[in-house]
Formats: sequence, structure tokens, C-alpha cells
Amino acid sequence: MEVHHSLQGSLYDLPILSCGVSGVIFELSDSAIVKVPCGSDQSREELAIESAVYNRLGPHPYITKFLYTYNDMIVLERLQYPLRKRLWDLRDVGALPPAKDVLRWAIQISQALHYAHSRYLSDFAGSSIDGSAPSVLPSPYSEHPTMPSTRPSIQSEMFALGSTLYEVETAQRPYHDKSDKDIKELFRTGDFPDTSALMLGEVISKCWRVEYEDVSKAVKDITRIQSNYVNAVESSA
Repeated sequence: MEVHHSLQGSLYDLPILSCGVSGVIFELSDSAIVKVPCGSDQSREELAIESAVYNRLGPHPYITKFLYTYNDMIVLERLQYPLRKRLWDLRDVGALPPAKDVLRWAIQISQALHYAHSRYLSDFAGSSIDGSAPSVLPSPYSEHPTMPSTRPSIQSEMFALGSTLYEVETAQRPYHDKSDKDIKELFRTGDFPDTSALMLGEVISKCWRVEYEDVSKAVKDITRIQSNYVNAVESSA
């Protein structure tokens, strides 16, 4: 793929989209962004790991498309309306996502995670390749204190998936109104938010309580819930 001409000039003439622990993201075009290391050796190493992860993954319909690398930078597909931004917008106006979208997103997220695991990668509980120590750690709301993300496992990933699905359906993170310290203590004692009224409540609860052997079982349950929802909508039409 041809290198974008802006990469050969001053990047700081480009609009900055965001800054993170491993780099700065600049806008290349409406369809591409470039992630640049912050300048430290650790930042360059983390970006190199991220590049290796994308190369290992290859193309997948539910994973951001990796375009190419240029020097220490990686160029990625630009998402037009990221799910996290969509959920934040809904939360800010006190709205919930439509049920059909919740189910579609839940299946897409779960299938993407299942694919990552099939490539010996971890995702939600911290980026890791071949069991290496993760370079990016999750927030307390997606990590169980007894399953530290410094040692990624299927169990820690399933727990994080449960928190992600909770946010997808409610547009809020679990215990969003509590401190990190309180969240850790609640999770430690097995005290999770009530999910009984949620469409995905059964799946979320089983993720938090680590009752799934792997992500494929969660995908199966979500698919069943989606099928029941579609049948109910069609029968009431």
C-alpha cells in the first residue's frame, strides 16, 4: 500500500484525535489514522507489540483494519463512529441503545474476541501476545481482583467481556458511580450489579462468575437470545 504523503512531512501539521499511554493518534484522512509513539523506548516497544498483534490477527470483519507500518508508526482504518463514542453519546442524553443493536454489537464483540483467542492473543484484559505480559492494563470495572490482568487468562478475559456487554446494553460501566477502590472490593466479594432485567443479563452474569469455558459458549447464548428476540418481534408484527 502506498505510504500517505503526510507521513513524510511534519506530523504535527495533522489534527490530533487522541493521546494515550502508548502513543498519539493523528488524522491522516477520513478513512485512516496514524498512531505515533510518544518518544520513549517503552512507547516504541508497546507500539511494536501492537503492530505484531495486528499482523498476527490478519483481517477480520469485526476488528479494526491494520493498513501498514511506516518507521515506528502504524496506520489503521479510521472508524467513522466508534461504538464507545456512540455509547457515550447515548449516555449523555439519558438514552439506551436499541435492543437489535445491543444484540448485534454483543455478537460482533464476542466473535472478535473468540477469533483473537484462536490466534493466541488476549484483548480485553490487556493486550498480550503468546502469553506475554500485557502492555496496556484494563480499568478496574473490567478486572476481577483475583484474576490480575498481568497474567492474562480465559477467565480474566471472560470477566472483562461481561463488563463490556454490560456497558453495551446500559451505556454505563458497571458501578460507574463508585470509586476504583470500592469497585475492587465489590468484585472481590462477588457483589456485581443486578442484571436480571437486562436482555444479556444471563450472559453477563455467567461472564462475571466465570461460568463459561471459552467465548464460543457466550456467543452461542447471545445468538440464542437474539433468535428469541427476532421471533418475538416477528410474532407481534
